[in-house]
Amino acid sequence: MATTQQRQRTTFHVVTHDGKWVVRREHRPAGEYDAFETKDEAIARAQAEAQREMPSHVKVHHTDGSIEKEFSYS
Repeated sequence: MATTQQRQRTTFHVVTHDGKWVVRREHRPAGEYDAFETKDEAIARAQAEAQREMPSHVKVHHTDGSIEKEFSYS
């Protein structure tokens, strides 16, 4: 009998840090991130990474930390 292991969903957050937009992967050390000049660049990177690591989720935050929008990839 075969068993199916379900892969845990990876979550990426697009947030501001030190005046830049960064992509942080959930459950990684806080210092590990990619930084971008624009929010659109950061969103594009987060979405590309999420599509490579399905199932995944992207949470885009406002500058105040609240969630602006979310994307899910299965």
